[in-house]
Amino acid sequence: MEGDIMGLILLDYSRKNPLYIQLYQYYKTEIEQKRLLAGDKLPSIRSLAQSLSISKITVEKAYQQLMSEGYIDNNERARYVVNKLAGIAFASNRQPGTWPVNPAKPDSPNIIYDFSSGEMDLAGFDFSLWKRYINKVFLNKDRLFTYGDIQGEEELRQEIIKYLQNSRGVYANKDQVIIGPGVQSLLNYLCSVLQDKTQSVAFEDPGFKNGRRIFADHGFTIVPIKMKNDGIDMDQLYASEAKMVYLSPSHQFPTGYIMPVGKRNQLLNWAENSNSIIIEDDYDSEFRYFGRPIPALKGLDTRDRVVYMGSFSKVLPPSIRLSYMVLPMNLLAVYRENASLYHQATSTIEQLAMAGFMADGHFERQIRRLRKLYYEKKLLFIKNLHQVFGDKVEIKENESGLRIILNVKSNLSPNEMFLKAQAKGCKVALVQDYYLAAAPENLSQIILYFSKIPATKMKKALKILQEAWF
Repeated sequence: MEGDIMGLILLDYSRKNPLYIQLYQYYKTEIEQKRLLAGDKLPSIRSLAQSLSISKITVEKAYQQLMSEGYIDNNERARYVVNKLAGIAFASNRQPGTWPVNPAKPDSPNIIYDFSSGEMDLAGFDFSLWKRYINKVFLNKDRLFTYGDIQGEEELRQEIIKYLQNSRGVYANKDQVIIGPGVQSLLNYLCSVLQDKTQSVAFEDPGFKNGRRIFADHGFTIVPIKMKNDGIDMDQLYASEAKMVYLSPSHQFPTGYIMPVGKRNQLLNWAENSNSIIIEDDYDSEFRYFGRPIPALKGLDTRDRVVYMGSFSKVLPPSIRLSYMVLPMNLLAVYRENASLYHQATSTIEQLAMAGFMADGHFERQIRRLRKLYYEKKLLFIKNLHQVFGDKVEIKENESGLRIILNVKSNLSPNEMFLKAQAKGCKVALVQDYYLAAAPENLSQIILYFSKIPATKMKKALKILQEAWF
């Protein structure tokens, strides 16, 4: 019975943890301690929301997190059902002192071809050149005996400003730039700055799920806003009453939509009229294959409403951890008040090496080199897709980025396609996993990155996928 499985769920509104996290943790514990067994049905979203007097979105978010971690499933689009967790021994009844010293790691699939990652082609970076700039940094060892500027080394911030002016149409000054080891680290800083500004943040749906998770961990309420062909649904955004929105207008993730200038102006007007903040994630603007990159939304921002997020992770190997954000002046003052709580977490050595790399023109040469490499790989990838899959797939491509979206004409569910590909040694990403609200039914869309797959092995890798799905 549904009432029996619902159990006694106590949500604490005074806790810092969001309600959906508390609900997720409750069901996770029930499953791990085997009070809920494989095949048991969870309450429907509507009935659980009504019984607990919470929103359906809160329940949906908790169920989506449980499903993404494999605790539950809803393949039939009916009720959520507890998965069979074979081979996993949960220690709910273990006595103190009886934990194994070296617990065995669960078997992980042997991934040969990773289509889920936008990491760099192995031939895409000249490490010998980079080593020369690292060595130059060691000639000035005095700079290496401190934690460095909390905002990042001045030389690098200045080079970033020059780059943004020339390539993205963004005009700011170096004092507005914050360097971090990754966008997710910078978002943690940003959450501390914005904590007193707003308690809700709107996200494109589908959208950047790791970003959503960070804001949720800081106690923000996440409001999913559906995507239209020209970008985020403005009517829903206005109705949400959110005071902040996170989006990627130049190449939306994962759909690839490009937001036209008219919609960008609507967003800026929304931010001005509602006293709100826009966070622009410009994660791969360098890889537009025709013409110049789409100008950044921040470049149109005359009212200082946009926080700009940028990263070098698609142009440099991801092991070189360098990202940045450009803060509006009114948020910079709040950041500096909190700055004493932090040390700069990014390597001073890599920051100074990058500053020299950019100053000597190598960064722009690296972009041109990768743009040519990836454009050629993209053409080859699409050609091979047609040859291997024929009319069994529809290819959704665009003029930017390192991935394509595949509409697969298969009777398999997206989760089944994911598992069958993984069993064959291929890892793919599902568009449905980037939805916070319920994904559209029959969404058999697969994200395939081509950047990391060697050109000489593309066809072989795609044939493995074809065998797995058909």
